[in-house]
Amino acid sequence: MTFKPHTLTAILTASILSACTLAPNYHRPEVNAPVIDDNNARQANAVRAVETEWQAYFADPRLKALIDAALQHNTDLRLAVLNADAARAQYGIQRSELFPSIGASGAMTRNRVSQDLSPTGQAYISEQYSVGLGVTAWELDLFGKVRSLNNAAVHNYFAARHTADAAKISIIAAVAKSYFAEKSAQESMDYADKTLKTRQESHRLSEISHKAGVISDIALNQSLSQIEQAKAAYAAAKTQRDAARNALTVLVGGVLPENLPQGKPLTLEAQFNSQIPAGLSSDILTQRPDILSAEEQLKAANAQIGAARAAFFPSIKLTGSGGFATGELDNLFHGTARVWSFSPQINIPIFTWGAVKSGLDLVKVRKEMSIVQYEQAVQNAFRDTSDALNAQKTLSEQAAAQEKIAQATGKVLQLTEMRHKHGVSSSLDLLDAQRQSFAAETALINVRLQQLNNRVDLYKAFGGGVK
Repeated sequence: MTFKPHTLTAILTASILSACTLAPNYHRPEVNAPVIDDNNARQANAVRAVETEWQAYFADPRLKALIDAALQHNTDLRLAVLNADAARAQYGIQRSELFPSIGASGAMTRNRVSQDLSPTGQAYISEQYSVGLGVTAWELDLFGKVRSLNNAAVHNYFAARHTADAAKISIIAAVAKSYFAEKSAQESMDYADKTLKTRQESHRLSEISHKAGVISDIALNQSLSQIEQAKAAYAAAKTQRDAARNALTVLVGGVLPENLPQGKPLTLEAQFNSQIPAGLSSDILTQRPDILSAEEQLKAANAQIGAARAAFFPSIKLTGSGGFATGELDNLFHGTARVWSFSPQINIPIFTWGAVKSGLDLVKVRKEMSIVQYEQAVQNAFRDTSDALNAQKTLSEQAAAQEKIAQATGKVLQLTEMRHKHGVSSSLDLLDAQRQSFAAETALINVRLQQLNNRVDLYKAFGGGVK
């Protein structure tokens, strides 16, 4: 088969045009993000947090097992992954529009022509056999409409993948915080129970002293009040522990795994990898999955403009087929049985009553919305990171001060107990020392929990690895 020069020119021109789109050139928006304190930036150095996998970031093997179970069974995460799979399938469907759909067909027709309809006046049986290849309504993408839609589909797929990664990070953070809350509440329960037993023994001695007339009714009732306060603290901590455990159960998919490893003390987790590894810069923060997803959505909206612009121009669809058709099966593939058909179709928009223009206006507005959403994602990332870094410094100072308070009040309690045994300090002095020591230890447990949660917030703020 040979082509005339003007035919080759037309094919070449169509191929060049189909490789182009009418979408505007994409430029990443400039975002006025808040400036993060340089001191915090120097504090966070070394490797990127975005490259730190969660297995290396957390120390507790029990926590790691729970995170692994949540990544496998959490329903929210499964839905996010399925959304990404659906976007990938949609991209595959859209991508197929770039190429002609070729199908093979074969048919056999056998029918009886009645005597009344027969041109010879005699009834007869007619047979027809055919085979062929055909192209059905392939749009010649002269103005890049199909290619623009394909680009939008692939960016939507990437956005869905990044959204799934962001969901993984959120699940990891939620599991870690719930686990730390459970462990911290259990620690508070143990301390409250220990305090309760001590106070019950003190109350027993106070009753003996009261009967002997050594202490007043006020001191005795205050001793009883201390017991009830310890019981209330124990009950409150148990409520928090149960709530955290229920949250863990939901996060891992409904049932906690069996044969979980033994957990480590919270102090070990607080000391492990305490400094978040990161080189704090806008480039790192823009690698967060949620920001990447927002940018991919913006790119998809930008590509949609190309498709909307192409709607103003004519569209050409080609339909054709070729093959063999004959009335006798033995002659099916003979040259005399060759058949073909070619049916191009052109559609030129003339009067659409503003529908095409409104479609272009709509996708432009959606792009502006995507720009705003991208800016929000970047600004929120800077805010989350700045807040987490500021909290890291202040919580370290707060924890150090609270630990000294707990040590000091504990020492005061020991000295007061010794003085009380020798009759130097009153029962009221002892009750006051017990109350202060209990409050200081409880506050220290809470501050350490805040530190652990801050470590999780830093990991999440930097978009830690989710492999």
